[in-house]
Amino acid sequence: MKEGIILKKGQPTHMIYEFDNLYDGVVKQAQRYGDKDRYIYKVKKEERHFTFNDMLAHVNYISSAMTRLGVAGSFVGVTGDTHPDYVATYIAAVSCGGVIVPLDKDISSEQFVGFVDLCDIELIVYTSSLHKKLLEICDKVKSVKYFVCIDFAGEDFPQDERFMTFEHFLEIGREAYDAGDRTAENYVVDKEKLCTILFTSGTTGTSKGVMLNQRNLVTATIDSVSIMATSEKDSFVSVLPIHHAYEFTCSQLALPNTGAQTFINDSIKNTLRNFGQYKPTALVLVPLYVETMHKKIWAEIEKKGKAETIKKLMPIARKLPRKVRRMIFREIIDAFGGRLDYIVCGGAPLRPELITDFDTFGIRICEGYGITECAPLVSCNPMHWRKPHSAGLKVPHMEVRIDKADPEDETGEIVTHGDAVMMGYYKNPAATAEAFTADGWFKTGDIGYMDEDGFIFITGRKKNVIIASNGKNVFPEEIEEYLGASELISECVVLGRKSGDENDVVITALIYPDFDKLAGKTEEEVKAAIEAEVDEVNKKLPTFKHIKCVEIRDHEFEKTTSRKIIRYKLK
Repeated sequence: MKEGIILKKGQPTHMIYEFDNLYDGVVKQAQRYGDKDRYIYKVKKEERHFTFNDMLAHVNYISSAMTRLGVAGSFVGVTGDTHPDYVATYIAAVSCGGVIVPLDKDISSEQFVGFVDLCDIELIVYTSSLHKKLLEICDKVKSVKYFVCIDFAGEDFPQDERFMTFEHFLEIGREAYDAGDRTAENYVVDKEKLCTILFTSGTTGTSKGVMLNQRNLVTATIDSVSIMATSEKDSFVSVLPIHHAYEFTCSQLALPNTGAQTFINDSIKNTLRNFGQYKPTALVLVPLYVETMHKKIWAEIEKKGKAETIKKLMPIARKLPRKVRRMIFREIIDAFGGRLDYIVCGGAPLRPELITDFDTFGIRICEGYGITECAPLVSCNPMHWRKPHSAGLKVPHMEVRIDKADPEDETGEIVTHGDAVMMGYYKNPAATAEAFTADGWFKTGDIGYMDEDGFIFITGRKKNVIIASNGKNVFPEEIEEYLGASELISECVVLGRKSGDENDVVITALIYPDFDKLAGKTEEEVKAAIEAEVDEVNKKLPTFKHIKCVEIRDHEFEKTTSRKIIRYKLK
């Protein structure tokens, strides 16, 4: 146990519980919190409880089962919905020398087979929602010896000897453990050894397999704990896809180290209901979820006819202490269960207006920045020292610098170095070499700057940059932020498209309107309303950044499971 880091003079410290490896973390958690619920979750509306002691027992049994079945130390795939045994399988696999490969449950069968073949996966553990999919592709993945289904709820389980229920799998491990097998306890951890491969979401192209070791994971986990300052009094509702590094590291691995309790959201449509039932003190989210909650709040306010009153009250309330603001906006706080203190938000920039609104209500939003290749945490705004538009200060075990192509440039590429930085890309030495500077710093591909206090500001993605006709760089993210502030625009993407003259680049906005706000209007009226919003945005931009072309969409953009728009398909 170690005293927390002082992020700003006068800021209170908090305790950071250090651990050597993932198994050591689970052991120490069980010692401290024992039979306290680590998870509360639902299966077919039935509430179930999973304690810290349960997690240790399951990790031991799963690793012993892997030894008994001859797959300990192999590549293990895990996929499906968030579930305690998903987490237990992850930790168990790396605790007996294996490599865990979390796979997105929503990828195509073709992609799934491709990833399994690439990694020569021998065991796949999956939740029951993917049972049909795995039955359909099982003959296409020759390397897989066993398919293990968590929470199987059907009548008849397949007679294929490769398939088994998790209950049976766990019983194999329990018998082996009771007979003296101590696979996880006896495993000598090499923290530099490959332990997980995370496939990137591929918003700008082909997915790459990010290789991480236990040093990477432990470092990112401890840094996550240090910035969130949680305790055993805290509770969370887990809503993000579990296969992503952000959710797994910052939530599933980090939070239990301080005894915080996690409620697993059973459905997106039930999110607000679950907030009311389980009363979280904090949330780990991406911007789209914050945007959605913000819209629902204001929709409810307008429905009750209180919008004008609240809008007039907000500027006054901002000058009052946070406790008073929470009392004034008690009705809004109660919509989140009545205890929500703060939201950690990452994955993409969040509109400043949302941060201001939530802060006015008495709910702090701390924006952070990360990338899968850094397991994923790079920076975050401290609780007691936040800067608008900023991605925060670097976390304790990482270093950050700005590499400028021209010393006179205000911005440059954000590069980072530290114990959380990946080993490289799996079976892709060319991409690995390209990802690092000559002196060994990882190139994030993000463009930004750092202020005099060390706060990082991100202006755009290197791959997304538009070279205007005058040769200047235009970052579409800046323009998208302006467009996103419009109540009439639900989603947007800004692109640079070539005109007849190859040297002429037309800045184009692809816009999916908020058709609820524009209900009753004709197609031409919708187009005119959106173009009027674009005209207002252009007034705020220099001429070379002006949107010259607008394309109205009648459907949402295709997204990854973390709700990021897949940009490369829009070129």
